[in-house]
Amino acid sequence: MMRASFPLDSTPAFRASMPDRYLKAFDRTAVSEHAAIVARRAGAQAHVEVWRQQAKGVGVLCVVADDRPGLLSFISAALVMQGMDVLSAQAYTRRVPGSEGTSEAVDFLWLRRDGGDHAMPLGEVDIERIDALLRQLIKGEVSIESAVERARSSRTVPPGATTRVTFDEDADEGLAVLTVETFDRPGLLLAITRALFRAGVQIIASDAVTRASAVVDRFTIVELDGSPIRRNRRGVVQIEVLGAIDALSRPQPA
Repeated sequence: MMRASFPLDSTPAFRASMPDRYLKAFDRTAVSEHAAIVARRAGAQAHVEVWRQQAKGVGVLCVVADDRPGLLSFISAALVMQGMDVLSAQAYTRRVPGSEGTSEAVDFLWLRRDGGDHAMPLGEVDIERIDALLRQLIKGEVSIESAVERARSSRTVPPGATTRVTFDEDADEGLAVLTVETFDRPGLLLAITRALFRAGVQIIASDAVTRASAVVDRFTIVELDGSPIRRNRRGVVQIEVLGAIDALSRPQPA
């Protein structure tokens, strides 16, 4: 007698592999939906999928890929090149069960189109293009510099606007958390993540929130070997990030 076969539910293993802050941020329904997205990666170099469509043309993109230094910069670059504005972002890293310690990035980005019709939702063509660009950036087939040039803005600094880059400690993990407070502009996340990559650190978690054009981005960072950021290195990281943000607001000379 033939028996019906059903796909195994990947949710329990996925839930167990995710950090506590992820489980506090999403309910059971969302976790189950995310587990299905991660499973659909199916060994691909990267997988890009819309998790949910929201009002006013905002889409929540889920990106799944092997974790590596500079990955969030590649993701940010692909979004800039496709003309997307990042309103908020949450980045997580998990240990893939049964994979000899392989780390997988599971990132969520709240997006809308940069300029033009903000009410137009993300379409399949957008997702396919972002996915293709991300894979090309990871492989080195497309230069991240092209995205950087597109991101440069002639937008003037709002009156009274300031930028603060500070460090504090993650009370639970004892790791350094970099907080960036500034005003929103195209390509900001790309500029920050690229600066962190140049500074020789890697992002293991991030939360980025934009409200009324004010941005607060928090990045948990470690050295490339996974060790905590040394205190004598923090000033270098701050200077690199401040310089990148300042350069973003200056138009390139003709």
